Amino acid sequence: MTGAGTQTENATEHRSRWLLVLPAVVLVLVALCLRAPFAAVGPLLGELGEELSLSTGALAVVTALPLVCFGLVSPFAPALATRLGVHRAVLLGMVALAAGVLLRMAGAPGLYVGTVLLTGGIAVANVLLPAAARAEYGARSALVLGMVTASMAASASIGAGLAQPLAGAAGSAVTGLLLWGVLVLVALVAVAALAHARRGVPRPPAAPSGARTAVLRDRVALAVTLFFGLQSLSFYAMLTWLADILEAQSGSSPVAAGGTVALAAALGLPASLLVPPLAARRPGQAGWVLVGTLPVVAGVVGLLAAPTAAPLLWALLYGLGTGISFPLAMTLILQRTRDVAQTGRLSASAQSVGYLLAATGPLGVGLLHEATGAWEPGLVLLLVVVVAQLVVGIAAARPRLVGPRV
Repeated sequence: MTGAGTQTENATEHRSRWLLVLPAVVLVLVALCLRAPFAAVGPLLGELGEELSLSTGALAVVTALPLVCFGLVSPFAPALATRLGVHRAVLLGMVALAAGVLLRMAGAPGLYVGTVLLTGGIAVANVLLPAAARAEYGARSALVLGMVTASMAASASIGAGLAQPLAGAAGSAVTGLLLWGVLVLVALVAVAALAHARRGVPRPPAAPSGARTAVLRDRVALAVTLFFGLQSLSFYAMLTWLADILEAQSGSSPVAAGGTVALAAALGLPASLLVPPLAARRPGQAGWVLVGTLPVVAGVVGLLAAPTAAPLLWALLYGLGTGISFPLAMTLILQRTRDVAQTGRLSASAQSVGYLLAATGPLGVGLLHEATGAWEPGLVLLLVVVVAQLVVGIAAARPRLVGPRV
């Protein structure tokens, strides 16, 4: 009887462990879909321009659309969570993402409309994944958030690295973009199962009156928001134009340049696993701001001063810095808030204002190149941005909480 009882207890414990891990697996799978569908666009800009007869300026608009959509849709994600629950709101975002991927098959109009729809869905999931992690794991959510941000970094790397091979295998750039729908559908089914299992979980309370504008009056919330926006600007400018910069400045082939960008983006994966749990151990994170910002400075300066000397090194430094800064920004959202509801609200505010700010990066670099025929003005712009990121990051890293009205 004792042996049978022990076996039953072991089986129960094993099942409990699986039940504990499964929500994290679902959140990681969702995060794996949140970068690849548009990270794959950057390395295919030339092919898309030829297939759809789009100019460089028109393609720059395509690359800026995701960030604009993130900024415009993010403020509504907490309200969706209040109405539907966090998990069902994430599910709704995945449905929109799947529909947008399919819609991009409809020529140039479909590319624009599908991009708007899929990035709207991504915006909802972006905002609510930190709140979902906190709802599932409470005080242990920093570790899960690290896995989620690592999955986003992997998604960006996979999207950039497989863009050219998938387009070649599919016979066109547009069809190559459709193949990401397979991964999205798998994640959609998984999050639907989790949402069904959590259908009885209480929904987050409605935001306090004036919470949407309180972020602009709260110094801590504003600093976190600006840091999120500036590091996003640097990252998406890299994801969009670094391949073209490497081709023009160092003579890299399109496949080699795309592979270099993928490798640079992949550095965010180990950084995302390490930064959140380590940064959360200390009340302040100023040291991590320096560690995340200085490599980007070095990479941009290298691309400006000696682009042919060590292009791989400059790209990897850029990727390392942005790879550290993104999970750090997500961690600051977690560390500066008081509960699940406030985490969702600050995440929405930071991503709304932050991504609207970030949208100016890819668009500005692209338009500067179209106006001047050179990449140096855009790189100088990015250098100024990174210095500003360092200043606001140190302010955001101070051990303080946002006010209760945020």
